Amino acid sequence: MVHVTQLLLVAAAVGSVTAGGSSKPGPTKKKTCKVPYAGKNKDSSPGILATFAKCSSDAIIEFEEPYTYHAWTPMSWLGLSNVDIKLNGNLDLPNDIATVQQKINSTTNQASVSLFLTAARGGDRMLTLPLGPILQTYATPWFYIHGSNVNLIGSTKKNYGQFQGHGQQWWDIGQRILRPQLATFNVSTGTIKNIKVIKPVAWGFNIPGTNVKVSNHFVDAAPNNGTRDQTTSFPFNTDGFNMSGQNITLDGYYGHNGDDCVSVVNGARNIVAKNGYCGFSSHGLSIGSLGRAGAVHTVANVLFENWTMEGAVYAARFKSWTGGQGWAKNVTWRNIKALNVSTAIFITQNYFDQDKGPRPNNTSGTSTAVDNLNFENFEGSLGPNWTDGTCISTPCWNYVQGGDSTQSIIMDLYPGTATNLHFKNIKVHPYKKPYSATTVICDPATLAPGEQDTLGFQCQRGPYVPTKIKGSH
Repeated sequence: MVHVTQLLLVAAAVGSVTAGGSSKPGPTKKKTCKVPYAGKNKDSSPGILATFAKCSSDAIIEFEEPYTYHAWTPMSWLGLSNVDIKLNGNLDLPNDIATVQQKINSTTNQASVSLFLTAARGGDRMLTLPLGPILQTYATPWFYIHGSNVNLIGSTKKNYGQFQGHGQQWWDIGQRILRPQLATFNVSTGTIKNIKVIKPVAWGFNIPGTNVKVSNHFVDAAPNNGTRDQTTSFPFNTDGFNMSGQNITLDGYYGHNGDDCVSVVNGARNIVAKNGYCGFSSHGLSIGSLGRAGAVHTVANVLFENWTMEGAVYAARFKSWTGGQGWAKNVTWRNIKALNVSTAIFITQNYFDQDKGPRPNNTSGTSTAVDNLNFENFEGSLGPNWTDGTCISTPCWNYVQGGDSTQSIIMDLYPGTATNLHFKNIKVHPYKKPYSATTVICDPATLAPGEQDTLGFQCQRGPYVPTKIKGSH
């Protein structure tokens, strides 16, 4: 059972006091605009759009309790300036698959675009740019939010402040065509607070903006009729966050996901994600994927800290494609509790679609380079199953030769392109076995010169043997 109340915090009101009788002007007074509720079985989209058009600056836009506003049309809230969006009621998508597919296929909302799919099981729209590459969208958001100084604030009450996706019916029939992403928050300076995402169809929030703070975020993407190991009703691609922006902090997350809780992707800089719980069958706290089709992708300065990962395929993951370019540097995973996970730490610079054939030759001789990746203070246990309900092909998408559910660390490096990798205090044991039964998969021939001296464990295909990091105290 997922409990929203495990996240909710009591917000404290903070008043500002001007010292010494100063006559400095105060903040701009905001007008309050209440979104009209169309009715129980009526589309509130026209009223929502009219309210955002009328109150796009210096405003408080309120969705009122106890209403669930039917947002039955994809929408963009553009050009917002100094706006607080108070979700004291709820918002929901159409409870009809065909309607959602038709509308997401025809919407003009700006899609989440890249040179690759973050999940090949979900993408299905193509966009061709003049004189440029063919780009593929991995998702188009139902809600696109754009502006500066924008705050999206949910109710502190557990039954309100919800985005309701009605995803269960999609999962039940394995429908992965024309699925919407829930929302894009493309904002310069803003907050997302006390938001609950309930049964999203697939991806949750995309954050390409800058200077964004997220707190007390809740995701329920666990099916009502399945487990992590069943392919029936599996919630494919239900990422909590995809972050490609800069200066983003996530502090406080409780979610049951069927994919990454947090995925940090191309362009991201200065990301902090801390104090979270991720259950059901997450695919981890992830960097990537990066570098598909030889793309030049970069990520820098990321911290994942103080997380519990329960039932995850991976607790921590780095993923770049065979033949990728660019780099990822200065990334730390620290204080991670892994409970019943398939693999605690997984690094690959050679990812490929295993269901489409054998690993392709890296004809470019390139890889997305990694530098200064740190894994510190992992503890917990591995589960008996090395995969989950996403395994719908042979071989499975995450199959690793020799993997047998005893590996706390799997490293699949491209020779000489991974530097300054450090592992400290990794204490994760296999299912119902002692720590001494823990193994690793690592090819010493792929290590850059001198890396073994500072790695922190013996790189081999065999027992996990911690080693002293040369130069550390």
